[in-house]
Amino acid sequence: MPANLPAEAKAKWRKYLEARTPEEKLKALQEFLSAVPKHKGTEKLISQIRHKIAVLRKEIEESKKRRKGKGPKLFVEKEGDIQIVIIGFPNSGKSSLMSKITNAKTEVSEIPYTTKKPVPGMVVYKDVYIQLIDTPSLTEDPNKSTSIDRQVATLIRNADGVIIVLDAYSDPVNQFYLIEEKLRNLNIIFKKPKGFVKIERKRSGGIMIIGYCKKFTRDEVVELLKSYGIHHAVIKIIGEVSLDDIENALFESTVYKPAVIVVNKSEILSKKEREFISKNIGPACPLFFISCLANNVNIEKVWDTLMKLLDINRIYLKEPGKPPSKRPLVVKGSIKVSELVEMIPSLSSRKVRYAKVWSSRLPFSPQKVGLDFSLGDGDIVEIH
Repeated sequence: MPANLPAEAKAKWRKYLEARTPEEKLKALQEFLSAVPKHKGTEKLISQIRHKIAVLRKEIEESKKRRKGKGPKLFVEKEGDIQIVIIGFPNSGKSSLMSKITNAKTEVSEIPYTTKKPVPGMVVYKDVYIQLIDTPSLTEDPNKSTSIDRQVATLIRNADGVIIVLDAYSDPVNQFYLIEEKLRNLNIIFKKPKGFVKIERKRSGGIMIIGYCKKFTRDEVVELLKSYGIHHAVIKIIGEVSLDDIENALFESTVYKPAVIVVNKSEILSKKEREFISKNIGPACPLFFISCLANNVNIEKVWDTLMKLLDINRIYLKEPGKPPSKRPLVVKGSIKVSELVEMIPSLSSRKVRYAKVWSSRLPFSPQKVGLDFSLGDGDIVEIH
């Protein structure tokens, strides 16, 4: 944890927050790192900053190559409703899975590290547009992070969720724990923590805290943020956290990403072997057995599980006298009618009186509801 950082280090961090270009950010991070005292309490912070420096250097290098018309595109803009990355070790079957469920042109080969850059593809499931990203293979040493590993980690951070592909031929239990350790060293976890913090910096409005503060006061949070030069921000607290967790969040510390595991080439596994794998890694993440070779890819269960983990809700809009829209508005978590109205530009400036809702959760449909009514998955909404 970044405990008791001196004023000089905090001033250097403020300089980083104010930097605009990657080059300015890189210089500010290097200065910040030199001002951080080296002891056991700052080991994790130093590791995080070195990771940031490595990513920025790579970004600057790739930007120069793109300007010259060289080098592959290593980052993928989000398209569709949700973005899911597929990760795994060489020859696990990532590209085979990608080619089975999308029309993406990804090269399938037995040669390790065939995928050199992220390959995007799109699939539609239950009216939700899911963007899949096939990624370069991770290296198998959990204590060593190559540029490819850091690139994949950045893709995971930007995505909504993860599919971890394991090879049934190569000790899938060991594979999973190697991947888990590698990504944990890159500050990414798959097991939902008891609590986590998200900080959104603002230009005005002061410091707003959303969530429960059990172990600290609001004044302590304000004082902490102001010591880093942050005077306007929204602090979202989910679960139970400490003041140290809030300070860690300033440095974009560990992030949680919902994930599912698929064990590919599972046609070779006996019932006993499947039970062993399920017992040893099943509790960590939802687990599925598939076989791309045998065309046994029950991807619907994977999508259903991911959508549940992401708390995806599909809201269908309807105009009076017309059928519902075919493509829903996809949101994470529950949403009130008033929040839905704010998301629709054509309605945000109009006075909304009520809504009619068709829903399996209601005793009858349609039902007239107020602006505070919470919408759920599959609801049809007609605004008046």
